[in-house]
Amino acid sequence: MVVKAKTTATKKKETSSEKKTTKVGASAKTQKRATKSEKTAKKSAAKTKVRTSRTTKRAEKADVNLRAKKGTSASRWKVKHPGHAPHSSRVTAPKGPVKSLASKTSFSPKDNDERRWLVVDVADQTVGRVASQIASLLRGKHKTSFTPNNDVGDFVIVINCEKVKFAGNKETQKTYNWHTGYISGLKETTPARLRETFPDRILEKAVKGMVPRTPLGRAQMTKLKIYKGSEHPHAAQNPVAWKLRYDSTIGEE
Repeated sequence: MVVKAKTTATKKKETSSEKKTTKVGASAKTQKRATKSEKTAKKSAAKTKVRTSRTTKRAEKADVNLRAKKGTSASRWKVKHPGHAPHSSRVTAPKGPVKSLASKTSFSPKDNDERRWLVVDVADQTVGRVASQIASLLRGKHKTSFTPNNDVGDFVIVINCEKVKFAGNKETQKTYNWHTGYISGLKETTPARLRETFPDRILEKAVKGMVPRTPLGRAQMTKLKIYKGSEHPHAAQNPVAWKLRYDSTIGEE
């Protein structure tokens, strides 16, 4: 019994000594890690100091160069050092009230009742130049309330449509093509032949090509009234004569 008690006591002593050695080893490892982290922190701090000193020296040199070039005080030509806020580069405060850059945009309503009836005399006028001006009148681009997605244009009455002219040899060389829908139904004609049968279609086709190919453009084309001769049946609407901006008759003998 005595021998057994001794063996148990010796076992307890051995285990306690092993625990102490493990504790001592762990504490040494933690100390080594702490020293390593301190060394790395010191190195990084030294590097950052060197970098900041270099950048500040460069900024100071640039400041000196600017002062030498401009010959002014350092308060005006101050170099923005690293770490400064963006607003620190402002030289002086703005004078007077600060106005907003954005402006309000007004849109005209869809149902615009302020539509005029305009009479355009196209006698001896070039087709392309007249058609472009008529298209702008139909769209309402001559108004300050022009809105691309609304129909704000005026009604246009065209008279003397049979007296329009083409530049160059387009009267005989230009062709209008269409298809009847049947086999081999491709047809074509020239402005000279079309002028004899349907003279109003010459200007109508030209204006239609200058209007958007949308339902809005088709609605704007309904306000175009083309007539042969100098008479029209819209006297009740009190139409106003419209002076063309580009008059082709000016400069001719």
